[in-house]
Amino acid sequence: MKRRLIPYYLLVAVVMMAMGGIFALLGELRDELGFSETGLGVAVAMGFFSAFAAQIGLARFADRGHSHTMMRLGLVSVSSSLLLLAFTTELWQFIGIRMLLGIGVGSLSPAVRRLVIVSDPDHVGANLGTMGAFEVGGFLVGPLLSAVLAEFYGYRAPFLVLAVIAAVFATRITRLPADQGGRTQERRVVRALLAQPGVRAVLTCAFGWFSMIGVFEAVWAVMLTDRGAPTWLIGATMSLIMLPMLFIAPLSGSWAQRFGPLRVVRWGVLFVTPLFFAYGFIDSLWLLTAVAMLQGVGDAVVFPGTQVGVAVAAPDDLSASAQGLQGATLQLTAGSMALWSGFLYETYGSKAVFGSGAALMLIGVAASFLAARSLRPGDPLLGSTSGVPLKPAPLAPGG
Repeated sequence: MKRRLIPYYLLVAVVMMAMGGIFALLGELRDELGFSETGLGVAVAMGFFSAFAAQIGLARFADRGHSHTMMRLGLVSVSSSLLLLAFTTELWQFIGIRMLLGIGVGSLSPAVRRLVIVSDPDHVGANLGTMGAFEVGGFLVGPLLSAVLAEFYGYRAPFLVLAVIAAVFATRITRLPADQGGRTQERRVVRALLAQPGVRAVLTCAFGWFSMIGVFEAVWAVMLTDRGAPTWLIGATMSLIMLPMLFIAPLSGSWAQRFGPLRVVRWGVLFVTPLFFAYGFIDSLWLLTAVAMLQGVGDAVVFPGTQVGVAVAAPDDLSASAQGLQGATLQLTAGSMALWSGFLYETYGSKAVFGSGAALMLIGVAASFLAARSLRPGDPLLGSTSGVPLKPAPLAPGG
């Protein structure tokens, strides 16, 4: 682990700790303030969509030399959102604050990833994988911290404590190393990135996996409850799914850079697909938990692999925009699937939900071969046969 990158890792861990804390307190908000499950679902979806808009619209400013400004804006938005959540009393307020939080996360995340990429492009895979481990670690710590604070000091206390932590980090942005990456003059960054067949192939391949995230947000806890699971087991399964990321993500990021991120993502998605499909047919809670642990291994391969893939496929002066496009695709796909999955589960049951999700994964993998048909053997996305560290690709002519 590079010592100079640790501040960036801690930064994303703090943000994800806040996100995890909010996720854990949704039940408290429902019980204390009378929010409905439908209302909370709308708030979650709007958070996805606002993060999508931020990553599509704002990530490009990091590529124009404003990385530190974007990180500061993100942390101020996150801290303000948490502070406001401590005093919210109405559902419409919660929805608006969740959107502000999404904007904060969407502003900060691509900027941080850009700085990690340009700081050490020869080891982009391992570094992005390590960042993914810190993100997951923060998300796992957040619910624990929030639960303890809420138990002893009430449900408002976690929001206040997390707001202070985020605000402290915002004051330290100026102490981080300067952005040494190239500046882009490209105005139509999304069009320029989608002109790259490698970017299209990676995002297409991961499309079904992104959809799976939305299914979990909307259906997982409900399905386990319907199968008689206690609350602690529902939380434990989510932790078990994410736990492998802490240990595997740094390794899988290196594998993606070494053997080709597109190839690694394809195999990761294909590994997860039958496990995801099986959820619709398993009634045993303990078997569901065991399958969830296996799925976590595949997720730990796909998650950093997609980030490495767009980093390799995109030009180095569009690093933040590429990461923003990847994150925005995830947010839009997961948010859309979250809205659809609740209806699908209520109307047709778990087999329909998980069967359709597995089908989307297979469609995404198959479509990635079409998107990548112009890539030549030896392309970094398909694997480095010489073992030479991968570099971001140059911009395609006319892109």
